[in-house]
Amino acid sequence: MTAFYLRGASPTFEGDLFSRFPGNRLSRGEVPARAGVLHRIVGAGAMRLREHFRRRRVMAELSRLSDRELADIGLSRSEIGLIYSPEFAARRHAERGD
Repeated sequence: MTAFYLRGASPTFEGDLFSRFPGNRLSRGEVPARAGVLHRIVGAGAMRLREHFRRRRVMAELSRLSDRELADIGLSRSEIGLIYSPEFAARRHAERGD
């Protein structure tokens, strides 16, 4: 019985593993098309999740500010939940004359 010791991605390990299965597409250096699609889907999901948590952090930080500090940056407490809506951004740009 052969024992494999995983020490990272060593070329000898990959070569030994894939050479045992000559019909395997991975042994020829090809990546199945499904793997690329799955990678894009998982990557997009991870990006959305990171963005969600980033937005929650920003909203939590704004919620910790006092009413006076919010007024200094031109926000009211009721607008904190709306800061990521496109309508709010359009209204703010129109108010500022951008």
